[in-house]
Amino acid sequence: MIHHVRPAMAGALAAALLAATPAAASTPGTAGPYTRTVEKGHVLACAGAEGGLRVDVELYENSAFGTHVQVSVRTAETAYLRGGETGGGLFDDGTISRKLVVEPEEETAGSSQTVAINGSYAPAGPRERVHEVYDEPFGQVVAKGWRTPLSAAVTVSALGQQVDLACDPAFAFDLRVRRPADSANRF
Repeated sequence: MIHHVRPAMAGALAAALLAATPAAASTPGTAGPYTRTVEKGHVLACAGAEGGLRVDVELYENSAFGTHVQVSVRTAETAYLRGGETGGGLFDDGTISRKLVVEPEEETAGSSQTVAINGSYAPAGPRERVHEVYDEPFGQVVAKGWRTPLSAAVTVSALGQQVDLACDPAFAFDLRVRRPADSANRF
């Protein structure tokens, strides 16, 4: 699991989700208007190390809120990072292929580098029912639907090396999500 990158990714995803919340629809018999979305996509959190190089990658694609990538490439001397939204099509019918530019964490550390993320994914078991209720600063969110576990084989080519990554968690999702309608205006 990616521990040092996960909080940054969670914040970026939350900000993207809040900014992209569609128009409100009133729900009869509830305390207020809610926004309902259908969200389909994939999540992979992968990590690996080889030859003094540590790579952490989080890939997230959501039909309602776009595609987000978080990459960390670390050597003993330098950390290269990339995070945020990226163009769609990250997950393409069982394959992953994307080149990204990562920037050095320290301005004096050197120049930008290109990393190539390649791999494949496939269902790895029966789909599981999801019913999650959680509180966000703007109110209660309810997500219902399905999650399908994935097996994934992902490699990253960076700084002249290829690193095989292990991915956990790895899943596809198909959810119906309800959140307070004014959630986009609270931040």
